[in-house]
Amino acid sequence: MSTRIADYYNELQRREGLEPVQLIADWNPQDADAISAAFRTAVATSRITEQGIPIRAGSTNQSIGNQVADFFVSIINQHLQQYRIDACPGGGYPDKILVEISSRRTFPFELKATATWDAADSNRRVLTSSSRKLRQRFPGAVNHVLATILYVTGAGRSRVRSLRLDFIEPGTLVNIRLEASVSHRLLAEATHRSTTIP
Repeated sequence: MSTRIADYYNELQRREGLEPVQLIADWNPQDADAISAAFRTAVATSRITEQGIPIRAGSTNQSIGNQVADFFVSIINQHLQQYRIDACPGGGYPDKILVEISSRRTFPFELKATATWDAADSNRRVLTSSSRKLRQRFPGAVNHVLATILYVTGAGRSRVRSLRLDFIEPGTLVNIRLEASVSHRLLAEATHRSTTIP
C-alpha cells in the first residue's frame, strides 16, 4: 500500500496518540539547487570517486554499506562548503542532519548506500518510522533529503561511483508496512500464558 508521506506522518502521529502536526514541507527550488551544487562541487574536489575504501574482512552487505557511508561523510564534510553533515543522536529517523552553516537551518538527512540502482527494483528501503525523534529535533514542517551512495566493491575495497539526492516532498509516495513488536517488558507484564524452561 502506498500513500503520500505527509498522509503517512499524519496517520502515524494519530496512532502514536499525538495531535498531528505537519512534519514535511515543500522544497524551495533554490534550496534544492544550492544543496545539489554544494554536493556536486564536494564530490569533484574531494575526488572521492577515485579513492579506495578499505572494507573489513567478512563484512555483510549491510556492513559494507555502513562502512561506505561512514567514509563518504568523513571525506565529503572536508570539502562540503556552506553545509555540513552532522550525526543526529538517538535511535530512529533521521540518522544525520544536514546543516546550512550560515543560517544554521537544519534538514533531516537520511543516508543509504547500495551497490546497484535499478529504477524497477521494488525492494524496501526503510526511510522513517516513529515521529518522536523528528518532532523533537525539527519543530514544524521541514525539508527532508534522502542521499543514496552508489558504490562498487572488489578485492576487499569499495569505491563510491555516484551520489543520488532525493528531495522528499509531502506528495512523495511511500510504502507503509504495519508491524507489531514486543519487548521483554511487555511480555513480562502480559496476561497471556508463558513458560520458562530451566
